[in-house]
Amino acid sequence: MAKRLIQSLQEAVEYAKGNKAQGYETKIKVSEPVEIPDMIDVQSLRKCLHMSQAEFAARFGFNLNTLRNWEHGRRHPDKAVLAYLCVISKNPKLVEKSLRGE
Repeated sequence: MAKRLIQSLQEAVEYAKGNKAQGYETKIKVSEPVEIPDMIDVQSLRKCLHMSQAEFAARFGFNLNTLRNWEHGRRHPDKAVLAYLCVISKNPKLVEKSLRGE
């Protein structure tokens, strides 16, 4: 494994120097960025799903105190959590199935 890694690094150096025969290039098409909302009304989402704070937190893996802080405006979810909440709002059953490993 180490021998192959060293060989790969040597090929990468040669490629970077301009010797295109020593390596190969892979181009990856990146899709357009997805717009993540700046804010989600967590309390409305939770109520729409007919869940208590404790149920919502337990079902989707949130700390109960964190959820309470979001709902009372003391804290705000970061972008990754906003994306997760957005997915929950669109398809909560699919999120639950995914979390159960189904």
